Amino acid sequence: MSRRPLSAVLAAFEAGAESLDDVSRRTGLDRDVVSAAVDQLVRMGRIDARELAIGCPSGGCGSCASGTSDGQAGCGADGPSGTRSGPVLVTLSLRRPSA
Repeated sequence: MSRRPLSAVLAAFEAGAESLDDVSRRTGLDRDVVSAAVDQLVRMGRIDARELAIGCPSGGCGSCASGTSDGQAGCGADGPSGTRSGPVLVTLSLRRPSA
């Protein structure tokens, strides 16, 4: 690969990459390098990162897809948390220059 990591990652997103793993496959960069490049591109304002509103359902563990049939948490938590922890789903999109 002759491109620099930031340029390669940005080009992969411009070409339609849909995930960090997809960027890694397209560029040949290690997943950790892709992740670091995305973090830097977000800080530079070249990529937008928006957290998607997901998490524990307000109805409690019984309404959660990972909940057990008796209404207990399938994830090991005691119940819905007021503070989210663990994985967070983020959508990334290219920032287009304003005209």
